[in-house]
Amino acid sequence: MATPVELVVFAVIGLFGANAVPHFVKGVTGERHMTPLGPESSAVANAVWGSINVLVAGSLAWVYRDAVEPTTLAVAFVTGTAMAVGLASYWGE
Repeated sequence: MATPVELVVFAVIGLFGANAVPHFVKGVTGERHMTPLGPESSAVANAVWGSINVLVAGSLAWVYRDAVEPTTLAVAFVTGTAMAVGLASYWGE
């Protein structure tokens, strides 16, 4: 059974994992997009920011690899999907 801390960690993994994709894609396609580094960050900044998000999600997943079970995977999936839908809704308007 997953502990509350593990559930929170897997929620964070889902958030960082979902956030990595748009930044990395914007970066490799040469487009500007906002990051914590600025409102109109360069493509390079987006590629780096996306990679940092992957690093955080991957590192947490590695550290908590023994806690992987259906519940924690579901938390990561649901949180990541909620992040993706929220971003799509925000940027789609």
